[in-house]
Amino acid sequence: HKPKFHFLVYLPAYICCFGPAILFSTERYESFNHVFRLLCIHSNWQSPSHNSCKTFAAQDAVKHVALGGFWYDAEKKT
Repeated sequence: HKPKFHFLVYLPAYICCFGPAILFSTERYESFNHVFRLLCIHSNWQSPSHNSCKTFAAQDAVKHVALGGFWYDAEKKT
């Protein structure tokens, strides 16, 4: 990937306001576009946003359970 330099225009102002630019990188978020693009490619193109949201919700639920999470049931108190 080629480096992105558009943020350098704002860097002096950010340094004045917030201090040194530690970890000032957009690569993490820009690489996520690849994941979102793949979800849209595998969508039926009728409602790609809806399909993407459903897929992300399902993945988040699996991650929640895999990391030991649970949902509280108010009726059973568990």
